[in-house]
Amino acid sequence: MATEVSICSNALRKLGDDPITSLSDNTERARLCNAFYEPIRDSVTRAHSWNFAIRRQALSRLTSTPAFTYAYEYTLPTDPYCLRVLSMQTNDLDFKVEGRKLLTNEGEAKILYIGKITSPAEFDALFTEALTARLAAELAYSITGSNSLTSQMWEMYELKLREARGADGSEGSLDSIVADTFTGFRL
Repeated sequence: MATEVSICSNALRKLGDDPITSLSDNTERARLCNAFYEPIRDSVTRAHSWNFAIRRQALSRLTSTPAFTYAYEYTLPTDPYCLRVLSMQTNDLDFKVEGRKLLTNEGEAKILYIGKITSPAEFDALFTEALTARLAAELAYSITGSNSLTSQMWEMYELKLREARGADGSEGSLDSIVADTFTGFRL
């Protein structure tokens, strides 16, 4: 099972460097991994609607209302923290995320969202590979000083990301497409 340390150590190994034993090691490699890991993890999680990170929640409506355009505002989830709203369970597709609030004209807001998943035990194996590759790409120049190795790591990340997205997207049934005036129009 992957851990934060094993993900960081594997990224360092891809760069030809030694692994770390802890994110709090008193080494430059550990300090870099500690600084880069969390924001990169969240960035890679936010980049795709990963099945392992999808959550559903009915939101709490706030007593305040938006100044204009929308009638209601709701607090976005904090457990797990909402990284990206995917959709609302409603026919009205008109909603907006501003700050930590969702604005809509709907009197009820149930959303599908990408949650901030912090435990590597919950990650999909291919996501872990993509995350490791992204971490290696981000660390490459700081660790090696090599522009060519940095480019190679970014290429590897793009490849791993495509592979992980492809596998992730093939799980489950396709979402239904609802006909409307746009999809029903023919020339």
